[in-house]
Amino acid sequence: MAVKSPLITFGTESFGRLRAVMIHKPMVSITNMNAVTTGYYMFDQVPDAEQYVAEHDRYKSLLLDHQIEVYELAEFVQKNKDKMNVLASLAYLNDSSVITRVGAVLSKMGYGRAGEDIVVKEALTNLGVPICYEFAETDQFEGFLILSPRTAFVASTERHRLESVEKFISYALTLFPEIIYVDVVKARRYMHPDMLFGKVNDNLALVYLPAFLKAQLITQNGRQDIADFRQFMFERQMELISVSDEEQQQWACSFIPFDAKTMFHYDIALKAQTKKQLYSRGIEVIEFHPRALLAGGGSLRCLTLMLLRD
Repeated sequence: MAVKSPLITFGTESFGRLRAVMIHKPMVSITNMNAVTTGYYMFDQVPDAEQYVAEHDRYKSLLLDHQIEVYELAEFVQKNKDKMNVLASLAYLNDSSVITRVGAVLSKMGYGRAGEDIVVKEALTNLGVPICYEFAETDQFEGFLILSPRTAFVASTERHRLESVEKFISYALTLFPEIIYVDVVKARRYMHPDMLFGKVNDNLALVYLPAFLKAQLITQNGRQDIADFRQFMFERQMELISVSDEEQQQWACSFIPFDAKTMFHYDIALKAQTKKQLYSRGIEVIEFHPRALLAGGGSLRCLTLMLLRD
């Protein structure tokens, strides 16, 4: 199969239609997993390798059916193939980096995922996406959210070292005029920002507020506490739909926004009432049924590194 040409444009600040993504089908690492390595790589159980790969292919077909350009990480890795083939959690590329208009912010992964940044850096560089920011070896930082060209959402979770977060905020303010910072309950179910907040479009988001310990608005002029997060977002013309405790644990906030009116999501994630609220606001939920993919403890968004949005 011919390797695709490198990307010419990239960036996910705007919330138009999703145009290009990178995914990784972990053929070797999934096949080699066992009861010992499962816990280390943060899987919930030993996956059915054949079914896992089949479901991953089905997800790729869903993306292609919607005219999204799909890049396979393995096609852009040469020097680090051996490392790629042992890192089972590398399939969850969303955690590995965030693609901005000036390049990729490369995560520094923690326990069970160390070394992923080396593979992803090679792949993105070969794809034509420069690395605009990377962390030191002593850091730990596993992603943030872009809400708009003006605003980034940064969370301090159990997979983020506070010192690394503060260091990144200083850099992020050179790209975004403002940062919404949230201190989060330190638990695996809240390990990444998209487990708590998911932007549907410029005026709507799904949120799980009980895990928010503190929220602040950070600009070059200083920090301001956000006493009422819902009201704060409402004043910015964004409505928040709260998800239940059960929904949050089924990745309710972690989905792929395809365009302003459409999202891709697990069919187990949202209850009927939440779907009704989305439908009433003109949002279509294109559902995907997972089975073997659930072994990895991640969502469709986790499996997807978004490269380019209109």
